[in-house]
Amino acid sequence: MQNDKGASVPSSSNRKNTVYVAGLPLEINEEQLLSAFITFGDIIDIKIPNEVQDPTKHRGFAFITYSNPSDALDAIDNYDLNELQGYQGRGKFLKCSLANPDRFASEGGSNKFDKAIWSTDEWQAAHGEKPRDEAVEQAQQNSA
Repeated sequence: MQNDKGASVPSSSNRKNTVYVAGLPLEINEEQLLSAFITFGDIIDIKIPNEVQDPTKHRGFAFITYSNPSDALDAIDNYDLNELQGYQGRGKFLKCSLANPDRFASEGGSNKFDKAIWSTDEWQAAHGEKPRDEAVEQAQQNSA
């Protein structure tokens, strides 16, 4: 089991075995999730993505991968819209569902969606704007 900074979902072969759990209390850790969700079947992996700005805090959701799809469905049936054991009365209700595959993973390259489309040279050229490098270069020449 591991704590990832990203929010990627396990491979498509496990996606029907993977439960998305949202609404986690800030104090929760992998061991507590394991003890709560192991009652429904064998768990292969637990991922609790961390905040990018503060890697010591998680983002409030997790992915729990079971060895069997029916175990994942049992976990969803039992914990969806319920409180986690040990955290009752805090008003934190879990939202559980089958994890959706990472919609950007199949489109190739993790960097493809890292910047706005209008900041690409292709978009600027297609819409009559100079590519950023040329515009910066021209601005520097004009100011000199």
